[in-house]
Amino acid sequence: MVACTQPVMVKTPSGVEKELVPKKVWILAPRGGKGVKIGLFQDPETGKYFRRKVPDDYPECG
Repeated sequence: MVACTQPVMVKTPSGVEKELVPKKVWILAPRGGKGVKIGLFQDPETGKYFRRKVPDDYPECG
């Protein structure tokens, strides 16, 4: 997979909205359903990882 390069505006676990680049993006879908794209992000303040929904047009990467 290619590396993620485009930043996405997300709300961090501490409640601050920031523009971050995800570490990995994948599709989470139920069997036979459309699903959503999920991104794995790292909080710059605490260093903890968290997941958030990313736009449908964002490419899968990791």
